Amino acid sequence: MQARTLLLFSVLLSVALAQIAGFGGARCLCRRVRDKTGPPKNILDIQIYPPSNTCDSMEVVVSLKNGLQYCLDPRLQKVQDMITNLKSMKAQLRGTSTPEP
Repeated sequence: MQARTLLLFSVLLSVALAQIAGFGGARCLCRRVRDKTGPPKNILDIQIYPPSNTCDSMEVVVSLKNGLQYCLDPRLQKVQDMITNLKSMKAQLRGTSTPEP
């Protein structure tokens, strides 16, 4: 019985220490962010990741046609405008793709 109690205590202690150390929120994709974008013709894909349990901040990952990827700073006005434009384009595509009765 003492062994079970000691095991339970050690598991709870290690979980608590892991949460204090920040292992739950430190798994972001972007370690560094850029403040400039390249030419739009070179961009293949833009992925936007909202804050989640594993990362506390929003991340914007840009994929280029040559295979390179980089992260943009989502706090910059230019990046926020780009996100707004992408969302409106997505909403327009959803509106036009529905069949009319």
